[in-house]
Amino acid sequence: MSPARPPLKDRLRMPDDEQALARIWTRIDARPRRSAGRLFRVDTAALAGLSLAVAAAAIVWIGISRPEAGPLRLAGGQAVPTVQAPAAGSVLDMSDGSRITLSAGARFEPLLSTGTSFVALLDGGRANFEVRPGGPRRWQIECGLATVEVVGTGFTCDRTPGRLRVTVQHGVVLVRGERVRDRAQRLAAGQSLEVTDDRTGQSTPAPSAPPAPAEPAPAPMAAAEAAAVPEIRVQGHVAWRELARQGRQRDAFAALGERGLAREARQAGVADLLLLADVARLSGHPRDAVAPLERILDVYPRDPQAPLAAFALGRLDLDALDAPAPGARALERALALGLPQSLREDARARLVDAYARTGDGPAARAAAQTYLREFPDGHYRARIESQLP
Repeated sequence: MSPARPPLKDRLRMPDDEQALARIWTRIDARPRRSAGRLFRVDTAALAGLSLAVAAAAIVWIGISRPEAGPLRLAGGQAVPTVQAPAAGSVLDMSDGSRITLSAGARFEPLLSTGTSFVALLDGGRANFEVRPGGPRRWQIECGLATVEVVGTGFTCDRTPGRLRVTVQHGVVLVRGERVRDRAQRLAAGQSLEVTDDRTGQSTPAPSAPPAPAEPAPAPMAAAEAAAVPEIRVQGHVAWRELARQGRQRDAFAALGERGLAREARQAGVADLLLLADVARLSGHPRDAVAPLERILDVYPRDPQAPLAAFALGRLDLDALDAPAPGARALERALALGLPQSLREDARARLVDAYARTGDGPAARAAAQTYLREFPDGHYRARIESQLP
């Protein structure tokens, strides 16, 4: 439901240009005065017309100034799909005027789309993003080794195993992550940043970054990181939140301790539960991410984030834990709770795969038929049709 808007009268203001008002009254006073009745009728009509004109202008202004509502979609009105770009590449033109260009083999997956934010995953390959400046949404692109945050600019993400390179063509982006120097870097036009999976090497912006040394520096960085862990533990359960928000997921997991994540999950609210799940997943402990997500569904099923938690749990079960039966249950729950339309097609397609992996043929066929009924021209149509008898 859209938020209530104030009445039209609250948006109208009396003219504050005294010279303009004076000119209006001068013209009125200069009109021929035939009779009081005639003058009254003429002026009433004029004022009524003026009121209608002002009201019409106000309505037009309100319509123009009102931000685009609802989730981001493709320019044709369809939900943004998950895309595995073919050899010729793929282009996604968005409803807000933005454009995503995927090179051959790149995999792009939308995670969250609302009227104010758009979150997506670049799971591999190269993608160029032209985000419309001044748009209503903040974009966030998850690239594994780092997160790119932007409002309106042009930039490229090139992701290969163990490496990410972000290049800005115009505008400004913010790159955050555990392996980013100082945990966050601001990149402007002409700058780039390379992030690697090597814990002993810190990523640096180009072209101003100095060349890497001929041989990697061994012990100092490892020793510094090791020395930081006791300090983190001393700060207790409060420290992990700040570390997680800085993108230092491994340090956050270390700060929680061996059983700390499960302990925190038993008393956390929805926001912290989602953060705990990210800490576990992004620090290389996907199994520990299950409990926080399940607690959201058990304790806070009416929360607006519950459908996203169920969807994240389903993806986790299928992609990281090889658990298709729990994954299918989680996806069914996500759909039943009202998963955003931008994610429903992906959830329906994943559900077919989940049931197929469990060996439940009738359930897989039913899921496939539901997908084709909801998305007759869907991105996964050919693959889903191939699984029907």
